[in-house]
Amino acid sequence: MQKKIISTEDMCRENIIGVKINDEKRSFNQTIGSALIKTIKRTTYLKICWFCGSSYESNKFNSYACSSRCSNNLIYARNKGYNPPARMDQMTKDKNVREVKEQFGYK
Repeated sequence: MQKKIISTEDMCRENIIGVKINDEKRSFNQTIGSALIKTIKRTTYLKICWFCGSSYESNKFNSYACSSRCSNNLIYARNKGYNPPARMDQMTKDKNVREVKEQFGYK
């Protein structure tokens, strides 16, 4: 019996634990006059790696691995027809992620 391979979109959607929106100030230098300062809202996602199961922060919505090493291992396994080793249904339960959220400062 062949298992269905998890799609990349599902992998990116299922490993999000928390979302935080930060205000950042950026300065843009102009040729004449003073620098222009703008406030930009930046979204940060707290995620769990599909390969090793560690938590990490990312500014990209479409990331599913904490490092390039884990990403390459996942791509290799998917090309061979295997699903990722992490079980997100168990890892993203509220009781399992509560202390990780507190550690990174998420509500």
